[in-house]
Amino acid sequence: MTSDLKRANAKSVEAYSEFADILKHAARYLLWLPEVRALREDRKRFLKYFTLPGKWAWDIFFFERNSILERNERGFPNVRFCDNNGQSYVTAKRLLGNTVGKKGNFEDLVLGDRQEFWGGFPYDVYNLDFCGTCLPREQPPFSNTFAAVTKIVEKHVSLNHFPFIILLTMKALAGETSDEAQSELKDNIETNRREPELAEQINAVIPNTELFVQTNFPEFIMISIPKVICHLASAHCKVEVKCRAKYPRRDATYFITKFVFRFVRSRRTSLRITNPVYVASVRDLLQLNNVILIDESRISAEIRESHRALQEYVNSLTQRH
Repeated sequence: MTSDLKRANAKSVEAYSEFADILKHAARYLLWLPEVRALREDRKRFLKYFTLPGKWAWDIFFFERNSILERNERGFPNVRFCDNNGQSYVTAKRLLGNTVGKKGNFEDLVLGDRQEFWGGFPYDVYNLDFCGTCLPREQPPFSNTFAAVTKIVEKHVSLNHFPFIILLTMKALAGETSDEAQSELKDNIETNRREPELAEQINAVIPNTELFVQTNFPEFIMISIPKVICHLASAHCKVEVKCRAKYPRRDATYFITKFVFRFVRSRRTSLRITNPVYVASVRDLLQLNNVILIDESRISAEIRESHRALQEYVNSLTQRH
């Protein structure tokens, strides 16, 4: 029991310390900011935002400093957040003032119809920045995360609130990903392989699915997770996969994968394999040369200065509180 607790605490400390990491900040700067800023300009107002911000709420303050989110003397009126780690939640809440937050899981808030989430709905941007995988071993293959995303999409349809953005971050680590989920994702690739419209490209990129998963697990996630998102939203709207990226952790022992999805209103369309929209989507996802690798070579002087300024700003707020 004691050793399990120590491992859990160590894992938590590692995960939350990485929110301040410069590679993670490069992802904020290169991936999130352009898409969110474009939506801000389109809306011509501050955005409504739901997030899993981590201990120091770096993403909230980053977007505040870039005029994406409104802040007043009491907090962020159009922001809501949650965190399932008690210590992290308390620290973030102290920094964010009267900003509505809840200690708990994102999935529980959405699927349990909690007012802390639905009272601020609909949001323009959802930042689902998970410390673990979206396909955990303790859940069924179609995890609670994807059930929650489906419910959100359906509610957006009912209000005709488009476009909106989901920023999704998850760990690509086979050992923490449900075996059953992996099996279903592999089967999905094999199903596509049997179709003439996709067979040639799949054979070129993934000649052997089992070997590909063993040797290229992050790329397997890069292909599979957007396919899941596109499928779950297919009856309601169109999903644009704006970018896919990864960056290494623990000397590339595993990778963090990041996705930016933009949901737009469209007529309902079938995702049968003969549907040209579906075929085009899968072909795009198989183009792994457009996956961005975030490493030291991506860290420009501009990103370093943005990181330094944000860190200084957050530090000044923590000293105040």
